[in-house]
Amino acid sequence: MEFMDAKKELRQRMLKVRAQIPEGSRLEQSLAAGRIAEREVLSPLRARRGGKLNLFCYVAFRDEPDTWPLLANGLAQGDRLLTPRIGPERSLSLHEISGMEDLVPGTWGIREPAGHTAVWPPERYPEIDVIVVPGLAFDRNGGRIGFGAGYYDRLIDELSRLSGGTDQVVLAALVLQELILPEGAIPMEPHDFRLDLLLTAKETIYMKESSDKLDNLGIGSRNDAF
Repeated sequence: MEFMDAKKELRQRMLKVRAQIPEGSRLEQSLAAGRIAEREVLSPLRARRGGKLNLFCYVAFRDEPDTWPLLANGLAQGDRLLTPRIGPERSLSLHEISGMEDLVPGTWGIREPAGHTAVWPPERYPEIDVIVVPGLAFDRNGGRIGFGAGYYDRLIDELSRLSGGTDQVVLAALVLQELILPEGAIPMEPHDFRLDLLLTAKETIYMKESSDKLDNLGIGSRNDAF
C-alpha cells in the first residue's frame, strides 16, 4: 500500500473508532486526563516558568476529547489561553481568549475566537509554553495523524523556524485511550512533527526521544517515564 493510501485508510478507520466511543466515556476520560495533565505537566512547568503559562489549545468539536476542562483550569490558574481560528487558504491564526464567551461558531461550526479577540502574532510564537494539538490517532513514539489539512504542521514549522527548534515548548495531545496505537503504527513523513507526550485518563505517556527536553523543563523523570 502506498504511503498516502495508508494514511487515508488509517484516518477512515480511526474516525469510525472515535465515533463509537460513548459520550460519557469521552467526557470522563477528558476530565481525568486534564487532572493528570495539571498535576504532572502544567503545574511543574508553571512553577518553572514563573507561575503562569501561555497555553495554546484547540477547542473540541463533535466527538473529539473535550478540551474545555483543560482550558478552564488554565484560566483558573491565571494562564494566558490561546485558541485557533481558521482563515482563508487554510491559514490558522492564534487568538487570546478570556472565557467561553469569547468563542463563536466558525468554520464547519467549530467554536473559535470571536472577531474582537486579540491576535497572537507569529513573532510571539516562541513565547508559547504548551501546544495541545488535535488528532485522529496517536502512537507511542510521538506519531500523530490528523485530517490532512496540515494546519498544525505549518504552525509547528513556523514556531521552530522562529525559535531555532522546539526545545522550549511542550507538544502534547489530549488522547482517548481507544485512539492510542503501538509504536510506529502511524505513517510519518519527514516534515511531520512528533509529540513530546500524550495526556490520557490513565497516565501521561512520555516519549523517549523527548526525555532530555522534558527533563530540562522539569516534567516527568527518566525513572517513571518509560
